[in-house]
Amino acid sequence: MFTRTDFDILAAQTNDYSVSIFIPTYRVGNQQEDHIRFKNALKTAHQKLMERYELSDHGADEFLGAATELLDDTKFWTDLSDGLAVFIGPDRMDYYACPIDFEPMIYVAPEFYLRPLVPMLGEDNKFHFLALSRGAIKFYTGTAASIAEVDLSGLTPVNIDDALMQDTPDNDLSRAGGAEGQRGSNNPVFFNRGGKTGDEVEELKVYFDRVDAGISDYLCDDKAPLVLGGVEQLIPIYQEANSYNHLYTDNHVAGNLELDGPAEIHEKAWAVIGTHFDEQRQRDRQLYGDNAARNEAGSDIESIVPAAINGRIAALWLNKDQYVYGEYHAENNGVEIMTDEDKNATELLNLAAVRALQSGARVYNLPATELPVNGSAACAIYRYAVAAETTNL
Repeated sequence: MFTRTDFDILAAQTNDYSVSIFIPTYRVGNQQEDHIRFKNALKTAHQKLMERYELSDHGADEFLGAATELLDDTKFWTDLSDGLAVFIGPDRMDYYACPIDFEPMIYVAPEFYLRPLVPMLGEDNKFHFLALSRGAIKFYTGTAASIAEVDLSGLTPVNIDDALMQDTPDNDLSRAGGAEGQRGSNNPVFFNRGGKTGDEVEELKVYFDRVDAGISDYLCDDKAPLVLGGVEQLIPIYQEANSYNHLYTDNHVAGNLELDGPAEIHEKAWAVIGTHFDEQRQRDRQLYGDNAARNEAGSDIESIVPAAINGRIAALWLNKDQYVYGEYHAENNGVEIMTDEDKNATELLNLAAVRALQSGARVYNLPATELPVNGSAACAIYRYAVAAETTNL
């Protein structure tokens, strides 16, 4: 599972040379084709290392050694997804089976190539999901492409019995509510332990007050929507307890989710929240047109890349099938367009994607026809107007 932590670690790596490989794969049934495709990708990377960085044949073999060993790992080829991403540096080799049908890409440069992974991380489709039940609390963070369960041990009660056992001096009674100004009712309601309750709704309020306290502490300043799931009785009670500012209340996942695995959870959650992100994308497209006249949006690469590096992009669209090579010059905040044959060239759309994502922008990696300016390499909405010319830093 590729996470934001993985992204940040890889984005921070700068070496004399690194290799990034993306290939499409099959979940089952085509191991030989996947194996051949990866073997050919390694051959291409080997050639690029020799040509661009003047490594010897032995030196290139040694650099790619850990990745080459995957060719003989039988189990590895039986446990793939829709795409494979491999990152090779001087002292590391990381690989991720991803639910994305990657276009083949072999990138050899000082930095790793991360743009194809944006759909798994971007703020444009990130959400949280809270599966509610009396018997268990499960919390997930997901995107359109994936979902992962979050361990909330120590932050939230394990279940309703655990919640009602908290903060009591003995094993006989638990109290709903607390002092004025605290979560819960100002009128204490006492419960016998062991499942016999005086008021089930009041028990659930205590339970969800304590769940909300942990969820809110964990999410802190996060702005992604939180989707709820569970049997119908539980949803309004948790909505009342909630203190997270971005609870999604337009819809929820109805039903008992205790036995659902991550794949089922993701399918159900995305069916509820997907339209929210569709609406956000439409709003961004409208904003692009409104802001372009004020020089607060545009499709000029020479403006977009510096704006991304300086944290000045609110929304960024990238043509997923186009590559722009060049170099960013910090001394004048400018961009020099080059070709992929130039040794110092970096793929500028990858650079813009990484920096914009790290500064909290919504980043869309899409076909050319889905960009606000059809056929452009990139489009951006800026957080404020950009100067017509580059400036010295």
